[in-house]
Amino acid sequence: MKFSAVVVSNYCRSMDGRWYLIVTVTFYMIANLAFAQVCDLRGLFANCSKRDLSNIPQNLPKNITELDLSENFITEIGAKTFNRYRKLIHLNLANNKINSLNSDAFSGLNETKVLILTENRLDHTKYPNNVFRPLKNLQELYLNRNMRKPSPFEPFCHGKPCRYSDKAFSWLVNLNVLSIDLCENPEFGDGFLNMKNLQKLTFDYCLVCELSNKTFSNFKYSNVEVLSLSRCELYKMSASIEAGILNPFSNVTSLDLSNSYFSLKHALKLLFPFRNKTMDMINFHRVSRGSRTIPENPFKIVITSDMMQYLKTICVKTIILSYNGIVDVKPNSLFVHDHPQCFENIIMSANSFSVEYNIQYMEVLKLANAVKNLRLFDYSYVPLQFSDMKFILPPNSMIVNNHFPSLYTETKHPTNMTFKLPPKLEILRFSYVMTGSRLFSLILKNTQALKYLDLSHFAFQEFPDIFMPEGNVLEHVDFSGIDSRLYVDKGVIELMRDVKTILLRDANLDLTFRERKNVFKYFGNITTSIDISYNHLVTLPRTFGVISNLEHLNLSFNSFRNFPKSLTSLYNLKIVDLRFNQLLTLDKMVTQWADDVFQKTNLSLLLKGNEFACSCENRDFLKWLTQTKVLLDTNRTYYCQFANGTRTTTRFVVERFHETFSDCDAIAWLRIGVICIVSSFVVICLSAVIYQFRWRMAYFFYRKLKMNYSIESDDVEFRYDIFVAYASDCCEWLIGTLLPIIEEEWKLSVCVKDRDFPVGVDRADTVINSMRNSKFIIFIITPGFIKRKWGKFEIEMAKYEMFEQRKQKRIIVIMKDGTSKEDVPIEFSIMWKDVIMIEWPGDDMNTENVWYDLKLQLG
Repeated sequence: MKFSAVVVSNYCRSMDGRWYLIVTVTFYMIANLAFAQVCDLRGLFANCSKRDLSNIPQNLPKNITELDLSENFITEIGAKTFNRYRKLIHLNLANNKINSLNSDAFSGLNETKVLILTENRLDHTKYPNNVFRPLKNLQELYLNRNMRKPSPFEPFCHGKPCRYSDKAFSWLVNLNVLSIDLCENPEFGDGFLNMKNLQKLTFDYCLVCELSNKTFSNFKYSNVEVLSLSRCELYKMSASIEAGILNPFSNVTSLDLSNSYFSLKHALKLLFPFRNKTMDMINFHRVSRGSRTIPENPFKIVITSDMMQYLKTICVKTIILSYNGIVDVKPNSLFVHDHPQCFENIIMSANSFSVEYNIQYMEVLKLANAVKNLRLFDYSYVPLQFSDMKFILPPNSMIVNNHFPSLYTETKHPTNMTFKLPPKLEILRFSYVMTGSRLFSLILKNTQALKYLDLSHFAFQEFPDIFMPEGNVLEHVDFSGIDSRLYVDKGVIELMRDVKTILLRDANLDLTFRERKNVFKYFGNITTSIDISYNHLVTLPRTFGVISNLEHLNLSFNSFRNFPKSLTSLYNLKIVDLRFNQLLTLDKMVTQWADDVFQKTNLSLLLKGNEFACSCENRDFLKWLTQTKVLLDTNRTYYCQFANGTRTTTRFVVERFHETFSDCDAIAWLRIGVICIVSSFVVICLSAVIYQFRWRMAYFFYRKLKMNYSIESDDVEFRYDIFVAYASDCCEWLIGTLLPIIEEEWKLSVCVKDRDFPVGVDRADTVINSMRNSKFIIFIITPGFIKRKWGKFEIEMAKYEMFEQRKQKRIIVIMKDGTSKEDVPIEFSIMWKDVIMIEWPGDDMNTENVWYDLKLQLG
């Protein structure tokens, strides 16, 4: 039922004053609630964005100063639509479907300063003459991204002029910022002469095909300082370009032509109006493109002094010439400038020129000494020369390599170089540079300001020792993509001692660790962020735990099967990225540590891409994922796998927790007192503790022991050389230290339960078969193994294999992590004389003798 305000008012007047007041207030609250459901009111700001509106709401407070109507379905603005909101300063109508503006569309908006009409369907050539007349105080107008971009198959560049509605724009006399699209053949009429206060002009959707000296002539009275003419991808390539196109913008201090395919040759010519002036930035990133060239104006370009005649005279702070096909530099061109002291940022990446010739090198040295205020230099993505090139030749052909001195060649030996940096240089980047040169050492001087050093993916034949004798204040070092074995033994490692951010992605750290070398030995309390992703790591050295102030650690895309224990001593971590590893679980110690750290730092733990185990042993962890306050990714939902190979999600399992793990509660331990087995050779009495489900009784263990135990000859063939029995607290050492030596250096095959046991097969069967098919059995005795219930079963089966099966297996017991002979399980007592005991030292650096003993025992 609907009541008008008049009906309610008349009804209320018939009542006494008290009831009249109550009804009036109630009606006001209901009215406010009605539009509050549509828009969000915060003070004088009305947020009506994404409300599926097709019309401008007319029930908002009249005194609002900011109205956001973006991302709705408004198609037109009618006459006097905003008359109610005369106090509006900021009006946002972006991302609608507006294709029509009434002549009085903005009536009443005399105080509006910002109007946003971005991403609608307006035609810049058909605005009503007076549509912007009320906007006397408008300072910023955004009309960009209204023109439709043509499809690749649609014919374009017809040559037909498109004349902008200059009479409509003539009212915008106080406009400071204009963002608009540029059509294929634009004409700006006399109305644009009135924009004398325009300071920033951006052509967003740039569909222009041709430009001439007349195109922007009616902007000559403007005061544009920032001009963006980027992404003009349809510009028609020609043999020449008129140099005066940008003459009306002679006051510009920031020029952006990035990704506009004029060609670098023509872009440099467009700098004609700015010669001998001071500018903040010239952005010529990718103004050339290989697919849009003509013979007279090729993509691959050699810079000459004639091309640089205007740029060399400009005092500019930031120059960007990246990705332009520069293959060579002639003398007295790119590296010669009249005002080198003005440079603060130089970016020349993604070209192909070098400084091999002496005259080029000397020009670079001279420029380096002159750029006193340079703060950033980037020369990356440069394919100069391949190392170790090989060629395919037809039969009976050959190439004589210049490996020996001749009249025309010189032998290339590793060289030493001393380079004096600009005194204020803060950022130095040589990333993805491919070169065949060899550098033995590099001495950098003037390093007092250098904070950022990026040598990532630099193709070194021999990594140089880098020295900074005048001081090292580095905060960010990136050696990603460089084999860490090239520099782990060099002094350059010491540069990382006081660095805050270190990136060693894809650096073959796993191979370095296997060589018993530690890249992290100089890392200390200063380091707060480390990225060592993509390194095939399965463990971290203990010394990692001393980086006590570490906050961000990226271990993604490695091979961790267990959470690195060395991290549990770090309590300042804020983000640990373990995505796309091989984690099966996080044990109780790790989850408790994570909960404790969260209380201090709001820890985020990223685990996407790991497939956890859906098992009875893992119940607590699966439940922890949904209960912990630690910030987890992927909405706390991960894949997990049952023993039979079935794949599901952790959330699905937890939601059906009781029915999924109901059988786990039926697990029982059966103590079989004494089982005596009599054979023709020996009588054995075994006391066994067997881990079985309720439906498996003592018969199971008896059946295992009564399997065929016929005598086997000494020359029996084994599937494995070694079976290893261990607990989870030594996984890092096993996978990261023991296995690489035994398998890769000693070439022995090893059976490891977490890696080699098939999924879905009975575990007891697998243990028995694996031991039977192994020549040696190694027990790693740690505090965790002593408490491990399956350990007793493995010991009993090892005794059975050793004596009853007459295989004379050799059993080796490694005592580790502080355990001694007193800690070795009593089950070994029956065969002390046949067991080899090795006590492993706590210091991994003094293990030469025990490695020798172990190798000797394994033959």
